[in-house]
Formats: sequence, C-alpha cells, structure tokens
Amino acid sequence: MLTRAVEAIAVVGFMGLVFISFMTMADVTLRYLNLPRIPGFKDLNEVVYALVVASCFPAGLKKGNAVTVRLLGQALGRRWHALFDVVGAALTLAFFALVTWQVGELAALRQAAGRTTSTLEWSTAPVWWSVCVLMGLAALVQAWVLAATIAAARRGVPLVSADAHVTD
Repeated sequence: MLTRAVEAIAVVGFMGLVFISFMTMADVTLRYLNLPRIPGFKDLNEVVYALVVASCFPAGLKKGNAVTVRLLGQALGRRWHALFDVVGAALTLAFFALVTWQVGELAALRQAAGRTTSTLEWSTAPVWWSVCVLMGLAALVQAWVLAATIAAARRGVPLVSADAHVTD
C-alpha cells in the first residue's frame, strides 16, 4: 500500500512536469512566432517546480534510490555492510527531517509576509506548505526504510533496497 501511494504521488508530480514541458514548448513557439506569451506562465513555473521535485522524493526513498557508497561495507563483510546501511539510512532520515523543518520555516515566513507570485499575485505559502507536507512524507518513508534496514541488519544482511526485501 505504501508503495502504491508514494508511486501515485510521483506519477502526479511527473504529469505536472510533462504539463509544464508542453506549456514551455508552447510558450517558446509563441515567442518564436512573435505572438504574445502565455499569460501567467512564469507564475505557474514559480510554484510548480518545487511541487514536482518534492513529489518524487517519497517514491525514490521507498525504492532505495538514495546515493550510497558501499565499497567499504562490501570489503569488510555483510555485518559491517548492514551496519553502514543503518547509519546511512539514519543520516538520510535526519537530512529529510531537517529539510522538512526548514521548508516549514520558509512556508511560515512566506505566509507571514504575504508573498505572492510576480504577475498573477498567487499566494506562494500554500505551495510551500504542500512541499513541506511532501518532504514530511519523504521523512516518514525514510523512517520506514530505516526500520527495514535495522531489521535486515539484525539478520546480519545488508538491505539492498526497501522494495527488494520488505513488503508493506
């Protein structure tokens, strides 16, 4: 269930990216033809990219797509490899918790200041609160990955990927 939920969020984010790509092509074509640009397109870009990027993190973490260096762990054996995986998963969780907190601070500041986009004057706070929620979801997914990594380490084996060894 967790896998399907985070993949659905990533698909929605990807569809947003595809939409923005087509809109960019249309906007560039209009400019090339000396026609008026798409009104408010810059404002849309201002708010959509953060959501698109943040929507991919939970699925990426769930699939174990975090950057890892396993050379030392492989050289020292399975137990050390498993221990290093636990440390890496814990540090990744700490990173996403910190990012969630900082994005929440940014959202609160934007809300308090009444920040808006430049042309259409859309409030940017709801977008950043949504990014904060997505980053919080990523942190929760990483907590799940950490739990799976600890369970694998107790068995004395490294966790290659959260999807490969543990089902939800």
